Amino acid sequence: MPSGDTAKHAVVLLRPDLENLSGFEAALAAGWSPHPRRAGDEAYVRGELQRLRHDRSSFLDDLIADGSRRAESGPRPLITRLFWIWDGEFCGSISLRFQAGTEELPPDVSGHVGYSVVPWKQRNGHATTALTLLLAVAAKEGLDRLTILCNEDNDASRRVIERNGGELFTRGPHSSDRADQIKLYFWLKPGTAS
Repeated sequence: MPSGDTAKHAVVLLRPDLENLSGFEAALAAGWSPHPRRAGDEAYVRGELQRLRHDRSSFLDDLIADGSRRAESGPRPLITRLFWIWDGEFCGSISLRFQAGTEELPPDVSGHVGYSVVPWKQRNGHATTALTLLLAVAAKEGLDRLTILCNEDNDASRRVIERNGGELFTRGPHSSDRADQIKLYFWLKPGTAS
């Protein structure tokens, strides 16, 4: 799905909008999943694509809903800030998840950050830059420390996290995934990316 445009554009984070929804749609049509655990799940991707094409505005509203919900473990709503990674065209998505006033997360949430870059934009530094930009958003939200996870065998994601100052603090499974899927747990401090 790479474009023929060879001009380099700076990577930025965009709030999802109708004007740029066609890039998200094209990525879905090419088989990309915004949820890494659903990568390769053709039925899921096809369903999302059908839902988008059925009612673009409703799909976008669902996508950009503030993400507030009552956390299972307490009274604080979980807030999600979703962004599209953009370099002149759609590159993927990244989100910040948090509860106001605490660095704690509900047990079913696998870290403060989640991201997915479309395959044809991978290995170009897009995820590293997007995470750097998201750390600035986290700082503006008043967050002092984030937890970010990646699969133990995901060397690319580990490098993205470490390039942004991630410090490994433990490894093990997470309740949001299979018990045999070992995760690496990192701390990130907004404003300390190198």
